[in-house]
Amino acid sequence: FNPATVEGLMCRHQIHVSHDGRLHDCDFNYGLQIGCNSELPQHISEFDAEMFRRRKIVTGEHCFGCTAGAGSSCGGTLVSE
Repeated sequence: FNPATVEGLMCRHQIHVSHDGRLHDCDFNYGLQIGCNSELPQHISEFDAEMFRRRKIVTGEHCFGCTAGAGSSCGGTLVSE
């Protein structure tokens, strides 16, 4: 785990919208069929930007993949090693 990667993580700045409009904190959560926090809207038709800015991100062991080493995101590595 590299704490320097946390600020640049996809889940901190974006959301994933699936083909049917369901919302996920990141692409990996989508792949695992893990939705956003149950207190939030679960579909793009109910999206509320302010609620998502303050949201608690759903995490799991797979999150270590994005925070290991130089990190990983849609744009490549997150930090210089």
